[in-house]
Parts: sequence; structure tokens; C-alpha cells
Amino acid sequence: MNPSQLPSGFLSSLNSALPAAEVQGLTDSFQLPVPVSIRINHEKWKGHGLGVSHHSVPWCENGFYLAERPFFAADPAFHAGAYYVQEASSMIAGTLAAHLLQTMDAEAKVLDLCAAPGGKSTHLASILRPGDVLVANEVIGTRNAVLQENLSKWGRANHFITRSDAQRFGRSGAVYDLILADMPCSGEGMFRKDPDSIAEWSLQNVQLCAERQQRIASDLWPALKEGGFLLYSTCTYNRRENEENVQFICRELGAELVDPALPELAHFFSETPGMYRALPHRTMGEGFFIALLQKTAHAKPPRNPAKRCVLQAPTGKWPADLCVHEYEQVLYGLRDVNAGTLPELFENIPGIVNAGTPLGRYFHQDFKPNSALALLQGILSCDWPVQQWDDETVLQYLKRNSLPNPLQTKGQQLGVWQGLPIGFVNANRAQWNNGWPMEWRLRTDVPAAVSLLKE
Repeated sequence: MNPSQLPSGFLSSLNSALPAAEVQGLTDSFQLPVPVSIRINHEKWKGHGLGVSHHSVPWCENGFYLAERPFFAADPAFHAGAYYVQEASSMIAGTLAAHLLQTMDAEAKVLDLCAAPGGKSTHLASILRPGDVLVANEVIGTRNAVLQENLSKWGRANHFITRSDAQRFGRSGAVYDLILADMPCSGEGMFRKDPDSIAEWSLQNVQLCAERQQRIASDLWPALKEGGFLLYSTCTYNRRENEENVQFICRELGAELVDPALPELAHFFSETPGMYRALPHRTMGEGFFIALLQKTAHAKPPRNPAKRCVLQAPTGKWPADLCVHEYEQVLYGLRDVNAGTLPELFENIPGIVNAGTPLGRYFHQDFKPNSALALLQGILSCDWPVQQWDDETVLQYLKRNSLPNPLQTKGQQLGVWQGLPIGFVNANRAQWNNGWPMEWRLRTDVPAAVSLLKE
């Protein structure tokens, strides 16, 4: 993208936000290629290399840059949740969250307020300790469905998924030890990746976004525990949506900036300790802003919980470390959670969509597994009969085609490709009925399976 295409108002705001040398470097970087990066799910994939040229993301232990963009749709490991395609700059949020969790008491509650499509939520799910729980929220229905898909494929099962706004969280009575609020913003940091977004930019839209961010923070504030931490982030450059809003939160709501002084933050531009910018000419990634705040104001006490959930005895159909419970006639699993905390969670979390990872439901005496159960970390240790799939079979499954059953084997079976569980099939005479969700099916033309992971 040619810097001459940038709006003059945007350039003026850059000059107000950054030193002149940084502005020049930033605008020059808009002509550079967009980096491609992934984050590995080492709980699922135990290999030791990638089949493509790569190097590490310095601020994320499991993050890697790829020399070129593969055809991810052709990779069964991608569909199985063995890795997530995530913009590298935003991975710093998970690294900061991991550092903060080490300062907290056990059974921390973490809220990802604007969680779709799920990059930061899957990262948070990976770094939570046993007993911690994640609430991943997305208010827009279509985006919430994508969030459910990605957390299901990640397979960690230590989360709730909700569809609620900040005001309902603030009024719910629940308090969280850590909240990540990746605010809806004017998107200046995505100009290189999405040049079409430039046409939507205006100073008026920046002001509207800034005011909306203040409303969200104000509505959300009662849900943050006193002494708890807020990770405030945007993918934009201007001071109005970044520094000025951080100052608003500190001044009006009751917070102080915290400088974690992590070595990973040396890759980010900072003029004020506690506030950091990813600038594409300094940081290999897109534009990103993040600030760490600690709440100093008093929080409202939570209400006494009244609702109760029905706990089910675990069976060999799911990993033994799941706390399994029934919610609206569906069995859900939460990993490493204290069952005694569930009534309070159910009472106080607004807009629950998934009360953990959906495992399935009973029809009379028959258990019908949910596709998310097949993608759970640890599912291979359970009692499901297994089919080993080759490349052609797994592609047919991901396209949601029926598979032949020449031996007329009966019952539900778990399909596995290259050691990665993919999904369930159920026998119906001479074929296997496909359990892959219709909304997840592979729609693009993929002639052959090609994976970037190798053993």
C-alpha cells in the first residue's frame, strides 16, 4: 500500500501520537508484506518441527512466523486445533496474562470480553492453571458461533462461552481477577492487512469509537475485582482511543498503570511504563496497543448464589479430569474446575451459551456425542473405538461427505488422522454418517491434504 493513500487526518493523528522518526518508519512499513504467524497447541501436537520455513515470535513461547502463507484449509491439523492462525502482535496479551496469573490466588476467574474469533481466548485457555476458569464473551451472534468453533477445536475445556454486553457483566454481581478488553476500535493497525478499511476511517469515527470504549469500560468496571487487572487493548494507533482512554479509566473509574517489566516487552514501543505499542517497523506484526491497569476502587460484593447445576458421574467416554454437569439438557465438561464453585458461576455469569465444552446429550439410553468431545485434549485415553484415517478419508470427512462402511461396523467411532482426533462417525448400514458440524464443513476445493506440522 502506498503511504500517499493514507488520509491526511490519520497522518495528523499519527504525528500527535508518535515521534516524527516513528511516524516515518510506520508509514514506510505499510509497503512491506503482511507477516503470517501461528500459535501451536502443544497439548495436542507433540511434534518437534514445522514442515515449512519458520522462526519464533520472540514474545510468545508457542508462536511462529511462517515464511509464506500455506493453504490452511488443506491441513487437517488446522481443523483439529493443533494450531491457531493468530496475528503475532496480539500474542503479547496471552504472555502478559500468563505473568499476571502467577501473582494471583488459585481458582482465578478470567473474562475475555470481546473474544471472537478466539485467538486470545484460545491463548488464555492454554495458560490457565488447574482450577482457573475462562469466560469468553462475544455479543454478536455470528461471531459467537465462530468463537464456539475455535474454542471447541482448541479442546482445553476450561471455559464458559457467553453472549452478553458489558453492562450485564457489570450488573451481574460476578467479579473477575483478570479482564481482557480488546476494544472495538477504528482499526488503524489493520490498514496494511486490509487496505479497504482505510475508506471507512474518519476523525469522527475515531471519536465515536473512543466514546464507545469509555462506555464499555465504565459499564464493565463493577465486574473487575478490587486489586484485579484489566488488559486494555486496541488495534489502532491514535492517542484518543489509547492513552487518553487509559487515563480516563485511571482518573474516573479508579485504577493505576502497572509496568510488568517483562523482557518480552522490549520488542514494543513505549513512552509510558504500562502502555505498549506494536509498530510494524519495529515489531513484526500489525499495529496493536495494550495497557495494563490494576483496579484501586472498591468493587460491589457478589450476590449469594441460588441456582444449582446437576452434576453427572463421569464415564469412560470423556477424560477423567472433567467436571461434567448438565445444563439445558446438554452435558458439558469443565477441566480442573472446583465443582463447588459452579453454583456461583451459574448464578452470576450472564448470557451463557456454552457452559464449558459440550460433550453431548442422552436420547433415552443412548448417548450422542457432540463434535467438540472428539476434539478434547485427552480424548484418546477414553473408551471410543478408533478409526485411523488416511489423507483422502479425512478430507472427505471435513467436507462432510458420508464415508463407506464395507465391514458394516456398528456404533459411534472416533476418527483419527496422524495421531490427531478429528471427529465422530456413526454407522448406518453400509456407510458412516458424518458427525462434523455442517457450519464447520470445508467449502473450498482442496484436492489433497497438506500439513505444515511434522513429527
